[in-house]
Amino acid sequence: MDNTTDAFTLTSTAATFYETYPLAEETKSQLEETARFLISVSRRSTEETFKLGEHLERAAGLLPEGTLEKWAVERCGYTARHVRTQRAVFRNLARYKDILVELAVGPTVLGKLSAAEPEQIEQAIGFAAQNGKLRVQDIAAILAGSKSEAEARPQVDPYDVGGLDGLKAIIAIKVRDGIKSFVGHIEEIRAHVCEALPKKNIVKKALAEKTHLTARLAHKELESLAQFVEPFPNAAYVISTAALPGKTGWAAVSKLLYKMGSETTWPDKGELRAWLEAEVVPILEWATSKSSAPAWPGVETSEAPSASVAVAVDADEPVPADASGSPDLVVADTRLMKESLTSIAAAFGATATIETPKSKRTSDADIPSVAEALAKPGKRLTRPEIIDRIKSESRIGTKSATPPNAAA
Repeated sequence: MDNTTDAFTLTSTAATFYETYPLAEETKSQLEETARFLISVSRRSTEETFKLGEHLERAAGLLPEGTLEKWAVERCGYTARHVRTQRAVFRNLARYKDILVELAVGPTVLGKLSAAEPEQIEQAIGFAAQNGKLRVQDIAAILAGSKSEAEARPQVDPYDVGGLDGLKAIIAIKVRDGIKSFVGHIEEIRAHVCEALPKKNIVKKALAEKTHLTARLAHKELESLAQFVEPFPNAAYVISTAALPGKTGWAAVSKLLYKMGSETTWPDKGELRAWLEAEVVPILEWATSKSSAPAWPGVETSEAPSASVAVAVDADEPVPADASGSPDLVVADTRLMKESLTSIAAAFGATATIETPKSKRTSDADIPSVAEALAKPGKRLTRPEIIDRIKSESRIGTKSATPPNAAA
């Protein structure tokens, strides 16, 4: 039986409902439009599941109080339980809609998730982001860890749970709490900036004092959440944070937070307002947007540096002693210095174009950047391959890696 036949049959069976609850013709017309949509939905996507719940909520506003389920049963062939579940999905998960659509969470899983508490929902989203999928049994396991059941059994520290399941659990905690903390700090910075902008005179020193420490913290949080680590090409025993892909939005966010971390790198007073309005606020809004694909603000001065920084050198973090002083590591030290100068120049709005010769020992299959790992996962090295590469490089550079004081 096709949808047209179903609609005709159900319209006839719903005639009694419309006789029992007289409605205005305009209202009835709106309800019939909703009914046609509800009947036409067959195999639902995540997006359609939310639309279904939205249509049911709209119908509830048109119908006499408490009659939605009766109308949906008689007019659309739904069960009362199905109606309640779809409305719960729309009401309880609406704020997470964008990320759930992006993760393509199925309708059945959404129904199960709609009964969860906000903290459990966020934990499930973190789990799905790390594992690429979310199943009903995953939701059941998360719900099983509710407060009442947790009190009835011995507490288990998730950091004591071994194996991949234990690792995934603490990663989920990191994703959930780490993103929440990062977004909170970005919003704090933006609030201070937005508070200062309406004022006729923006006091640079006062605004910097309110935001620079938070910006430093947010910069480190972004580094912890989004950046990989890798061995230094010329000295495998130096492990550093890999830079975000150059000329990308998140690289620009990282650069902005680094720049805001010190008053000395802020623009002069004459350029301060334009910088805050045209660059700081739009980029921070982009970073915390809940849209699935927010548009980049198009700030000319926010272009990511032309030279990627492979090793982040903080002013208060000296170069490791074992990576300096050896004549055979002059190339490595020179690169560190040049990258530091590039970061400093970028903080002042300048561009330092420095070409550093590629090490002869650098493999063509370098550890990929975040963007490369996501776009071309097939090229990402496995852990054994990374270890073999490090060992190989260590054997090649045995003589040059001798600490300076060993020859004394």
